[in-house]
Amino acid sequence: MRTAYQYKLRPNSYQIATIELWLELLPQQYNYRLGERFSWWSENRCPVNACPKVHANSSTKR
Repeated sequence: MRTAYQYKLRPNSYQIATIELWLELLPQQYNYRLGERFSWWSENRCPVNACPKVHANSSTKR
């Protein structure tokens, strides 16, 4: 029993141009988002023992 199929794509010229554009933009988008994650991490990191524990209910008056 054959369970794997192989398909041949035969895109037209417009589809080829669109696919090539996507393949150019994807690494740029990935690197941009990765840069955002690193910058957020560097701005918000703190030592493990120094991170404040803030709860939403801690500001209530008794």
